Amino acid sequence: MNTTEEQKKKGIFTVLGDRFGKLPRWGKVLSVLGVLVVVLAVAGFAYVNGKLDLLRYSDGTIDGIGTIDADEDQDLDGTGLVHNNGEMEMPEGSPFSDEDVLNILLIGTDERTEAVNDADAFTHLNQLDGTEDTTEFSEDARADTLILVSLNIRDHTIRLVSIERGTGVPILLDGYEGEYDWITHTFRYGGAKLAMDTVEDCFNVQVDHYVRVNFNSFVQIVDAVGGVDIEITELEAKALNWEVPSNSMLIVNKVEPGLNHFDGYTALQYARLRKIDNDWKRIERQRTVIKAVLDQVKNASVVELDNLLNTVLPLVQTNFTKSEITALLVQLPGFLGAEVEQMSMPLQGTYGVRTGMDNRLMYDPDWAVNIKALQDFLYNGKTAEEVIAATPETAAAATAETAEPAVDAWDREIDPTDQYFMQNLHSVDLEYPLSVSDFGSSDYQLFMVGQGGSRDADVQQAMVQYLAAQGVRTVALPCGAAAGILLDDYLQTGHTASLEQYLDTLPADGRADQRDVWQSLYAVYPGALHVVGLGADDTQAVTAHAMSVLLRSCYTYPEEEIIAAVEGMNSGNVRNAVYWFRAAMQQYPRQMQRYLGDGYTVALRLYQGLQGSVNTGAGEDLAAYDLRRAVEENPDTRMIVFADTDAVLRTGDSLADAMEQLLRENAEPAQETGEPQMAESAAAETERPLVCSIAVAYGEWGYDGTYTPEEGDTRWNADTMAARLGEYATPGKDLLLALDGEDSPLTEGKALLQGSDTAPAGTVQKLLVLSTDNKVQHSTPESGMEAE
Repeated sequence: MNTTEEQKKKGIFTVLGDRFGKLPRWGKVLSVLGVLVVVLAVAGFAYVNGKLDLLRYSDGTIDGIGTIDADEDQDLDGTGLVHNNGEMEMPEGSPFSDEDVLNILLIGTDERTEAVNDADAFTHLNQLDGTEDTTEFSEDARADTLILVSLNIRDHTIRLVSIERGTGVPILLDGYEGEYDWITHTFRYGGAKLAMDTVEDCFNVQVDHYVRVNFNSFVQIVDAVGGVDIEITELEAKALNWEVPSNSMLIVNKVEPGLNHFDGYTALQYARLRKIDNDWKRIERQRTVIKAVLDQVKNASVVELDNLLNTVLPLVQTNFTKSEITALLVQLPGFLGAEVEQMSMPLQGTYGVRTGMDNRLMYDPDWAVNIKALQDFLYNGKTAEEVIAATPETAAAATAETAEPAVDAWDREIDPTDQYFMQNLHSVDLEYPLSVSDFGSSDYQLFMVGQGGSRDADVQQAMVQYLAAQGVRTVALPCGAAAGILLDDYLQTGHTASLEQYLDTLPADGRADQRDVWQSLYAVYPGALHVVGLGADDTQAVTAHAMSVLLRSCYTYPEEEIIAAVEGMNSGNVRNAVYWFRAAMQQYPRQMQRYLGDGYTVALRLYQGLQGSVNTGAGEDLAAYDLRRAVEENPDTRMIVFADTDAVLRTGDSLADAMEQLLRENAEPAQETGEPQMAESAAAETERPLVCSIAVAYGEWGYDGTYTPEEGDTRWNADTMAARLGEYATPGKDLLLALDGEDSPLTEGKALLQGSDTAPAGTVQKLLVLSTDNKVQHSTPESGMEAE
C-alpha cells in the first residue's frame, strides 16, 4: 500500500494529528495560537454581525412626496427681526469635506402612529417596554430635531451642531422651485435623504449618513444607560413640576433645582421644554442630554455595553452599511474619553425672517456667514466661543439694536416685561382646546366674555370647553329666557328637538356653526352644563316650546282648574299653547305654582316676558336684570356670561362693573362673622377681582409689529396695541393675553381702549385678538339632524 492510500484510509484528521505530533515545540505553540486567532476572529465577526443585525437599515428615501398641513408650526417668533422678501441667497460651490471628518445627521422624529398617540401610553412613556408597537418608525412622521454630529477621526473629537428647526430652506424637489419651508419639514417632504441633502446644500458641508431615533426610542436609550445626571435651573424645575406654564407632560417624581438624576421619560420632558424661554434654549437642552448619555457610556463596563447595544440598536434607523459601521467601530476606543463641543446654527444675530409656504414664518440666515462659522468649527479646530467672537454683526442684529452672541445670548438676565409676555401671551388655535398656560388664572366667580363679532361661535366653544374643565358649568347667553330653557334641555338630556328649536331663534347664516358648537360641548360634557337665557325672546313660539320643556318635568297630576290649560299647552299648536299658558297664569297662579313646583319661577318670568311686565328697575335692561337675578339666586355658582363687548369692559359703569359690585355685596356678610380667622379670610377674598372680563378684538398683526383693527372694530387704539403688544405678537395667528398674571406690567401705562385713561389690566383680565381669516370651519350640515 503506498503512502497516499494509507492517508486516505486513516482520514484527514488522523493525518493532521500525525503531522502535528512531528512538529517541534515552537511550531506546536504557533499552530495553537493561529487556531485561536482564527476562532476569535470568526467569533468576533459573528458577534459584531449579530449586533449589527439589530439595527434598522434604510437609505432614507421615501415613496412619493409628503405634505405639511397649512396650520402646522405657525408659532415662530420673529420679534425684532428684519423681514426679507427677496430670493434667498444660497451658497455656491461643492460641499466642504475632509477624509478625517465624518458628519452624521441625527434626526429626532415625532411619530404619528396609533401606538404613539395613545393618550395613556404617551402619558406614561417611562413604562413603555420598548416593543415595536411603541418604537416603530412611521412614514407619516415629522422631524422635530436635527443635530449634526461631527466625528474627527484624526483628533478623536466630537462636535454637536444643533440646527434650529425653524430655519428656512429651499425645497429641493421638482415642482417646488422658489418655495421655502422649515428645515425640519424637509424630512416629511422627502425623508432622511432630502434632509441630508438640504443640510449639505445649505450649510455647504458633506453629509452622507444619518441616524434616526424617535421620542419613544429616546426614552428607552436614556433608560438603557441607567438614566442621566442633569443640572437644572429653578425655572426649569418649576416647569417640569408644572408650577409654571409648561409645554412638558406631567412627570412622575418632582425635581429640584440643581443636579438631578433623570430617567428616560423625565429627560425627554426636559429636552422638550421651550415655553419657559424659547426654542434656542430647547436645542441646548437636547444637546445637554446627548452629552450626558455619552458621559454614561464612557464609564460603562463590557457587560453593560453589551446590554446597552442589545437595547439601543433596535431603536435606531440608519443608512450606514455594516462594513462602514465595522470600520467605525475600530475608531470607537479613541472617542470614549473625548470632550464634546457644542454650537447652534444659525448663529444669533445672523438671520432675519421670511414668509414661506402656507404663509409660515421662518428664520432667514445669512448663509455665507454661517457656513464660514460652521467650517471653522468642524474642520479648523476652533471652539464655539472662538467662532462666535470672529462672527461680525449682520443687518438683522443691527435692526434689533443688539448683537446676540450665540452661546451666551440666552443666559443673560431676562427683562421682567419680556419674561411676563413669554409666559402670558400665547398664539392660540381655537379649533383646539385651550391650555392652562394659555389662559392663566381662572380664580374668578364670574367670567364675562365679549361677543358681537364674526367668530362668536369659535369663542363660545373655546371658552365654555376650557372653563368647564375648570369646574364652571353654568353658561349665560343673551338669547332670551325661553331660548335658554331649550338649550339647557338639550345639554341636560340630548333632546335634539330642543336644540333645533333653539337654533330656530338665531339668524339662519349662523345656525350651522352654533349647532356644531353645542353638539361638540354636549359630546364632551353630557348632562353637565346648564344654560341661563338672558333678555327678551323674539317670538311667542319659543315661549311655547320652552313651556313644553317645563311641563315634561312635572310628575304630579294637575288640579281640576288647570287640566284644560295643561292639555292646551301640550297640544303642539303654538297659538293654543300660548293662549292657555297666559290664561292659566292669570286665573290660576297658585294651582300653576303647585303643579310646576321649582319650575314656577321660570314660568313666571316667561309669562311676564309675554306680557311685557317684567319689572327690571330704573335704568336696567332685561338681560342685565336676568343676569343679576341668576347671580342672586345662585350666589355660589361660577358662571360664564356672554355679552356685548362694551358690557364686559371695566369702564366704571358697565355690566361687568355692576356684577363686580353685586358679588362684593354678597360677600360682605361673610366678613361680619365672629371668627377672626374666617373674617380675615373673607376680607382677603373680596380684595381680589371676582369678575374676569374677557374682551375680543378683531385685527391683524404686521411683521413690523403694527396692528390694524378690522373695519368696524373701533374700540381699540391701534398705536397702543402695537406699542405694547406688537413686539410679541405673531402675524397671522390668533392671540390670547392674560393681563392678570403675577407682576403684570399691564397694571400701569397707556390704555388699549380708545379714549380711556385706565391701564390695560384695569379694563380687561384676558384679551383675545382674532383674525377673521382663522375662523374655524365647522363641519355640521344645516339639516343633518332629525328631531326626537
